[in-house]
Amino acid sequence: MPKRKPAPVLKPPTTRQGNWHQNRPGETARRIEVYSVAYRLAWEQIPLAERRSRPDISLRIQTSIRRQLKEGAMDPIRIASVALKDALGPGSN
Repeated sequence: MPKRKPAPVLKPPTTRQGNWHQNRPGETARRIEVYSVAYRLAWEQIPLAERRSRPDISLRIQTSIRRQLKEGAMDPIRIASVALKDALGPGSN
């Protein structure tokens, strides 16, 4: 039987910002869990009247949480707190 060449080792591509990082399944699940807990904590702190008067508040919370997760934050309580400040801060009376 002829000898076979070993399979080539595939290296992850690189970008200008550095090495391309592929999330592992466990890491992705952990981020989803942190997102879910942080969103629920933030949403429960907003009074119903505020939710009705500002229909975009859920999108503001989501944007803030996603930004923080991209920056590497992993504490759901702190993430929720900052998201509330971001969502309620500029336009609240």
